[in-house]
Amino acid sequence: MNRFSKENMASHLLKWETAKEEIRVLYDQKDKTAIQLMEIAIEDYTKLLAYGGNELNRQSGEEVPVLLPLNGHERFNFIKERIQSHYAFIQLDALYEETRKKAARLSVMKK
Repeated sequence: MNRFSKENMASHLLKWETAKEEIRVLYDQKDKTAIQLMEIAIEDYTKLLAYGGNELNRQSGEEVPVLLPLNGHERFNFIKERIQSHYAFIQLDALYEETRKKAARLSVMKK
C-alpha cells in the first residue's frame, strides 16, 4: 500500500474534518479560541506536509513538500501571518482540500 492511499492519509485529514466546523463557528462568533484551534490545525498541516516528503523544485532548486498545492507556500504564510482573520481559516480549509486531492492523485500515480 502506498503512503498516499486513502487509508494512510485518513488520520492526517480526519483531525481537520472534525475541527473545521468548530473553528468556523468560533470565527463567526469572533471568539479568540478559534486562533488556538487554528494554531493546532496549522501544526497538523505541517505534519501532513512532512509525511508526504519533499521533492526538488526544478525551477528554484529548493526542496518543497510533495503535497503542497500550487502557490501553497505563499498561501500557508498568509495563513500563519493573518491567523486572526477569518480568511486564514478559509485558506487553510482550501489547502487541506487541495492537499487531499493531490494525495489522491499521487496514490493513483504511485500504484
